[in-house]
Amino acid sequence: MDFNLVNIKPCDNTFFGDGNQFNFDISNLIKSKNTPYPSVFFGAIFTAILTHNDKFRKAFFQNGRYDHESILKIGQIYLFNEESKSVYIKAPMDLFANSKSEISFGKFKNNAGNLNSLSYEYILEIPAGMDYKRIENMYINIKNIHDSYSKKQGIRVELKDENQLFVKNHKIGIGINKNTKKTEEGKLYQIEQTEFIDNNWSYIVEYKINKDYLKNSIYKEIEVKNLDKGYLKLGGENKPCKFKTIYNDKIERFNSKKTGNLNSGIYKILFTSETYFPKGIDSFFKKNNIRILGVSNDKPIYIGGYDMQGKGTIRKMYKGYSAGTVILVEFNNNSNTKDIYELLKNDSVKGFNNCVILKEDF
Repeated sequence: MDFNLVNIKPCDNTFFGDGNQFNFDISNLIKSKNTPYPSVFFGAIFTAILTHNDKFRKAFFQNGRYDHESILKIGQIYLFNEESKSVYIKAPMDLFANSKSEISFGKFKNNAGNLNSLSYEYILEIPAGMDYKRIENMYINIKNIHDSYSKKQGIRVELKDENQLFVKNHKIGIGINKNTKKTEEGKLYQIEQTEFIDNNWSYIVEYKINKDYLKNSIYKEIEVKNLDKGYLKLGGENKPCKFKTIYNDKIERFNSKKTGNLNSGIYKILFTSETYFPKGIDSFFKKNNIRILGVSNDKPIYIGGYDMQGKGTIRKMYKGYSAGTVILVEFNNNSNTKDIYELLKNDSVKGFNNCVILKEDF
């Protein structure tokens, strides 16, 4: 596997914004995500690399080109239970559960006769029978993805609700007038904070330092070492986290099963991280001769950030798709899964657009 793995464990509760601008007229609660956007881990890991490589840090800031996106690549982000050694990602959005916690699969059905401007050719149907509802805020064991999930064996799928992994805390804040420096009436608010439910849980992040780029740049005389162990800061409040390099055979097996050739036919693309396309999803897939047949997703997310080179200016906000989104597609020509993964990754940066491609059998 090309990527290194770093285990990151927050020392305290954290705040991870969701990209939406806070408005007192709508709510007085600022919500925190369970897992931050991949770009947050990108910033934290790159800062840790700078901190632990003195010569590189000096050269990077003297360089002034801010070529950090060429130097560091972020892959998949996982949730890790140190006691069971199990690894999880966001669960696919074509899974349903009933009141007895029985898992079933939604089925994409041809809807060509009822198309409108907002529709795709296939829609996801709720399983027949009991009171099934699409799962929300759940996580799936990665060992299930290429096995019980791809084979539609619901009884073998292991899911965990977010409440089994995270707890939410709240702290009170109050708005201050920038001119008078006094508190403003009606500007009392709550900040939601995220914390793992116990000390067994942590994040695992795939990262890679682009050694080839470094060798052919102004850094060619500088050795840039991978991370070992130490502390980094994460999230909107820069909370300290312990980190250490690890190896995980489950992640190794998960990634090894991604490779292979794709014959012409219908497949599911499962987004395993937040995903966005600067020119739109339809434009991206059409450009690469892939036809979208259907989508199962949640409400849109909004992905922005800050531009280091622009002195902290806010970047353009993009409309995106949550991890767990399922896209039904048709490949018309033989392709290689590696090529598709690379196309998706190249259309974004900083750890977005990770996915798994699985054959869909009707």
